[in-house]
Amino acid sequence: MNITPQHNNQNLNRCVLYVYWLIAGLILLAGLLSQSEAIFLPSIFTATAAFTISLLLAEFALRYITANMDYMLISIGFVFAIVVMLTFGSQISGLYIALDIPIIVSILYFSRSRLWFGSVLSLGCYFIMYSFVEPLRQQVNPNDFVAIIGMIIGTSLIGQMILRKAEELKAALERAVRSEVEAFADSIAVENQSKYDHLTGLTNYVTFQDYVVSIIEQHERYGLPLCLAVLDLDNFKTINDTFGHYEGDRVLRETAKLLLAAISSEDVAVRYGGEEFVLILTGKTMDESLQLLEQIRVQISQLRWDSIDNHKITVSTGIVQYRKGMGKEDLFRSADSLMYEAKRLGKNRIQFLRNGVSSYDPNISE
Repeated sequence: MNITPQHNNQNLNRCVLYVYWLIAGLILLAGLLSQSEAIFLPSIFTATAAFTISLLLAEFALRYITANMDYMLISIGFVFAIVVMLTFGSQISGLYIALDIPIIVSILYFSRSRLWFGSVLSLGCYFIMYSFVEPLRQQVNPNDFVAIIGMIIGTSLIGQMILRKAEELKAALERAVRSEVEAFADSIAVENQSKYDHLTGLTNYVTFQDYVVSIIEQHERYGLPLCLAVLDLDNFKTINDTFGHYEGDRVLRETAKLLLAAISSEDVAVRYGGEEFVLILTGKTMDESLQLLEQIRVQISQLRWDSIDNHKITVSTGIVQYRKGMGKEDLFRSADSLMYEAKRLGKNRIQFLRNGVSSYDPNISE
């Protein structure tokens, strides 16, 4: 996980430009109020023109180029510093502090490379301009020149310390977020383990017990149709004994996939235990539920298993429609009893209650 401050610098670039426009406006206002003559530039309006041209170029670059925009804005900070010193330096002392502008702007990007760029730009370009621009040398005596160099270096070192602290905070935040995400993932995993069967991904026995109580309460309240079916794979022990538990688990997983694909989002498929499954079918009449179970029975019987010598898998099913006041124990016990009756009567069939009598219809699918 990587938490990067100002991952998208577009908003920061826009904010820096707004600040530059504000500074340019304040400088123009200060010049008009002071009515002073510039030392190097002919007038305050020339200084403002220099600001405006620089900022308009930056606006164009921000809109149409964007690449390396942060370096351009840092450079504009140096332009501002020099123009301020040349415009007001003879009337106001100490304006060389403006040379910190590009360094301060570079710190905002939380990047050591940009901080180095701002520091070298201020130090190197000021040294060059001091060597060739006479008005700058007139403003600064040798002691001030040394102080300016120390100020730029000192600000750069402070910026480095700020970035180091920011990196430490960033690393601590990443560790905290990573730990929180891992804890959340662990809690989800534990919750899933408690609700779902790890082999098939179906709802497990414990969750079924809670869910069936809730669904019965809804049936009692709203009178919704509710059927419960118990399905058991026939002769499954033979598969485990003959081909091993790995193949047996594979049969269980494929059966679970088939069940999930067959039922609707309102229904619930449960691995009750071993090779026994339960389907909670809501909003379906007995006839609709029987049609669905017959489709499942046929699909399971048509599956082919090369790894177990094409051994045919079949399923025996018992289904009961809920009656008011029945309770979850009676509901499951009745369906389970019908399932075992289906096994006794030949397996690979569906046994259901019709008018309170156990029934079997070989023509359900027709």
